[in-house]
Amino acid sequence: HVAPQQRRLGHVVAHVLAGEQCVERREEPLVVTIVGSGNSGHVCAALFEANTSDKTRIQILTRRPHIWTERPIVRLPDGSIQRGRVHKVSSDPKELVPGSDIVIWTGPVHATKVVFSRLRPHLDVHRTAVGTIFAQGLVHVLAQREFGPNARFFALRNIPWLCRTAKLGEESEIVGIKKSISVVTVNLTSAWVKSQLEPLFAVTNMGRREPTIDVLPDFCPIVFNPANQIIHPATYWGLFRHWQGQPLSGPDEPSEWLYTNMDEAAGKVLAELDDELQQLKDAYFAATGAEGCRCVVPLRERLLDQYSDQIGDTSTLARMISTNRAYSMARTPFIRTDCGVMPDPEHRVVVDDIGWGLCMLVSVAQRLQTPTSTMRDMIEWHQNLMGKEYLRNGRLCGRDCEELVLLRPDDPLELVAGLSSRS
Repeated sequence: HVAPQQRRLGHVVAHVLAGEQCVERREEPLVVTIVGSGNSGHVCAALFEANTSDKTRIQILTRRPHIWTERPIVRLPDGSIQRGRVHKVSSDPKELVPGSDIVIWTGPVHATKVVFSRLRPHLDVHRTAVGTIFAQGLVHVLAQREFGPNARFFALRNIPWLCRTAKLGEESEIVGIKKSISVVTVNLTSAWVKSQLEPLFAVTNMGRREPTIDVLPDFCPIVFNPANQIIHPATYWGLFRHWQGQPLSGPDEPSEWLYTNMDEAAGKVLAELDDELQQLKDAYFAATGAEGCRCVVPLRERLLDQYSDQIGDTSTLARMISTNRAYSMARTPFIRTDCGVMPDPEHRVVVDDIGWGLCMLVSVAQRLQTPTSTMRDMIEWHQNLMGKEYLRNGRLCGRDCEELVLLRPDDPLELVAGLSSRS
């Protein structure tokens, strides 16, 4: 009898020799470890096994293993239910990561650095593909620094669905399906994306399996993405810009809905952030010729492309955000006290998009000498809220920059696109 390790090695060698047209045949289950227990982690736990005809073993790495049932369910938009099977749950990466074929991080962006550091001692880069369900900033640079240049890495530009957790460890709901999403890979082929990754996330919609996954040429569409990293800072500033350290109450209390009451002042800031982002992307393209820059469009164009049938008023950017039904159920993160409400400086809406969004963009802009005055204003306002120091005297050299992943002065500029780290 041939040992399982020898069979696997033979399949891998055959796959490499045959090129991208050959898909590895598997005689053993695909072992997928989901890292995190947030909304998307819950959906993954219920989808993955049934989506692959029970040829996948699902493991969950989480700080809260006690919440999980063996058979979580996800409710689909058509009212049907899909039931998954969780084979193993642990809070210890050494119990799950070494035997995994795919490890996918589903938690908040700002925690990625800590999570990758925990995974690193147990990750076999030649066997295991590691990736993120939503990528932002220079996550690929972090992956290279943590796992080395041979790491098999993937980063989804978009979360595959709009979803929520209904009951911790037991039930989730997909409230919206995206027709297609995008991914960028390192040391992984397009054939691997189609055969191994795409089926995991698919949901039947109008007789079609969606979303499909398109492979992008480089990481620029993630780095310069006109999405959360500019929308959230403008939105949160708009809601709490009158806060002076005391709880807001009465007419000064912000809306409980994050997006539905965006005013024109916040919309103006958002437009300025988008202008600076587009100028930075254009300067980067001029300096490097990175093809992925062609995929980055202005925010208004992106919103119309993705949500045209759900936006009620396109007259201004603020009205587009406010009347987008896809955004209508997002609640404002705040801390309620007896005297009113305070901003929540530790919520991912704040933490993700300053350190892993605007600060990262400014680190690139400093190299290209493009204008970032509004980005810097937003960083200053939010860092005061968070008790952090990223900007000091207008430069990105504050005491808390070490916790971020930024473009260093001696890094090649091509690293932003991943051009110097891709196979």
